[in-house]
Amino acid sequence: MAALIAASSSGGAQVADSASVPGSELTVYLMTMGQGDMVWEAYGHNAIGIRDNSTGRDIVYNWGLFAFEEGFIGKFLRGELLYWMGGQDAASTLADYRASNRTVEVQELNLSPPQRIALRDFIQFNLKEENKYYRYDYFRDNCSTRVRDALNGVIGGALKTATDSLMTGTSYRWHALRLMAEDRLAVVGIDIGLGRPTDREISAWEEMFIPMKVRDRVRELRVPDETGALVPFVLSERTLYLAQRAPERSSPPLLVIPLGLIGLALGGGLFLLWRQGKRAAMPLAIGITVLLSVFGLVLLYLRFLTPHLAAYQNTNVFAYNPLWLVVLLAMAVGSRSMQGRRVVFWLATIVGALTAFGLIAPVLPGLRQGSFAVIALVAPAALVAAWMFRERAKPDASRVAPVTADA
Repeated sequence: MAALIAASSSGGAQVADSASVPGSELTVYLMTMGQGDMVWEAYGHNAIGIRDNSTGRDIVYNWGLFAFEEGFIGKFLRGELLYWMGGQDAASTLADYRASNRTVEVQELNLSPPQRIALRDFIQFNLKEENKYYRYDYFRDNCSTRVRDALNGVIGGALKTATDSLMTGTSYRWHALRLMAEDRLAVVGIDIGLGRPTDREISAWEEMFIPMKVRDRVRELRVPDETGALVPFVLSERTLYLAQRAPERSSPPLLVIPLGLIGLALGGGLFLLWRQGKRAAMPLAIGITVLLSVFGLVLLYLRFLTPHLAAYQNTNVFAYNPLWLVVLLAMAVGSRSMQGRRVVFWLATIVGALTAFGLIAPVLPGLRQGSFAVIALVAPAALVAAWMFRERAKPDASRVAPVTADA
């Protein structure tokens, strides 16, 4: 491993190293791992490696450790998921990622001996039991942003200075859908759950919540050497293992057409069943609205009962509307009386109108949101269901007593 990482160093601060200078025995490198098969591996991973050439000790440190068996999904939904940092022998790390068929790249970093010591000490401080845990946020505070911040800290903020005002033309949602594209169900769920905060344009600094973007930005970075001249921050690069898998997508999948067609087929099919008097029409409409209600309750939970800022201000709630439960309850309780049917009629009208508004909300000023595809998926069926419930709630003339005039 030592030969792979330390090979072909040239230029910059390390040329002036002397064996007598504290820190000169250390080699620091950024390790970037590509995408994997599991859902949580879709974003890639990264770590900081430190090799002590005087002892041969080579450890890779990362901030991406978690315990899946300890209520991972529940803690994630509540925004209480704790990650922690740890270290592993570099050779074992490489073997693990090779076995998982994930690309592994290393970039030797051009740090002065004092900077290497400072980074090592910072990592050792983070390794302490009382310091190693942190509350995970998939965009703002994750394993990659921790690596980014550690490197930025030891070079005096140069990485942030170079990237904080550099806009990328991308957004958190854009990247999330791009990186999760191979799991279509997950993509749809993410698109439903993310709110408007994820649609704003992000900077190159923020974009480094993705490990591969940290790799790219440090490759471009220039830092001052001992004379003040700007030199490359990366001394050398090497791919230790190249995965046999499809390359990382360069853009998100186009969801509007396939999901829109599915939505039209579902809505059209429901309409035809109802017009043909099929018994399955009403149970299907009820099932669809129950499902929409469940999703709507989840969206409200994420907004009001969790710290998931990425799920706030979510206009998807107009289509995935928990008020459908109120409509269904009114149908179950009051459909036998004239007054109850009138209540059902107006409730269905209101929820149907909210669904229709949900179709245009993503393009309205102040409500713009890049999730039209998942609204197109459900809006046609929801609108047909609202129409069906209204029709069913209309007064039946044959049941109304005739009006007679007094003699």
